[in-house]
Amino acid sequence: MNILADMKKNLLAAKNINIVFIGDSITSTEWVHPNWREMVEYALKEELAAEIKEWKTPSWNIRCFNFGFDGSTTKDILGMLDDRILSVKPTIAIYIENTNDMHHNTTPEEHKKDVETLIAGLSKVCDIVILASAIPGDNKEYSATILKYVNSVKKIKFGKKTLFVNTFDEYSKYDLKKFFTFVSEGNESLGIKSGEIDFCHPNPLGNAYIAKIILEKVFRIKFNPEKYIVDTLRGEMFPKY
Repeated sequence: MNILADMKKNLLAAKNINIVFIGDSITSTEWVHPNWREMVEYALKEELAAEIKEWKTPSWNIRCFNFGFDGSTTKDILGMLDDRILSVKPTIAIYIENTNDMHHNTTPEEHKKDVETLIAGLSKVCDIVILASAIPGDNKEYSATILKYVNSVKKIKFGKKTLFVNTFDEYSKYDLKKFFTFVSEGNESLGIKSGEIDFCHPNPLGNAYIAKIILEKVFRIKFNPEKYIVDTLRGEMFPKY
């Protein structure tokens, strides 16, 4: 499976590519910039512009849609699938597993069934569905709970149109303290008080490492998070990666 090569073929055949990003606050990332969605879109367009030797086709014909909803559960996403998400006729779906199920008495097994239903629904329309597991946070108890849901999803029998990325394991390889530095306004569900560090929502660097995992594992694009963030902070119009 070479998704980037398939994207190139579609672009050269004058076919539009619609990418939907699906999930909860880790996907919506409306609270942090730059975020991993923006980085993935940027790198994809840069790479494809270099491949076909002009910028206009990927810039105009690749459209990205943010279907990340802060605080959403997998059932919430399922409720939006037909009328909202599939209405944009997605070509590629990138879904980061919802973590809020743990706050709504949804068991890992129920979570698995909901994710299976979601993947099946997306697969009816999309050429490829990327299921990325939830990421860990900088808190052992929180991450241990998340891992139970991740392990349930790993048991799914994925079809040919689904690519699973174990984002939890990949993200765990890095120094998470560098990624979780935001001061929280308070999060009752997680027991985080106002003024304490938010241990589950990553900063721009943490987002850059999510982008790295998605770009390298899914699209085979090398991505240097540290370089990208440094260039961005310098005010570079086209940051290197």
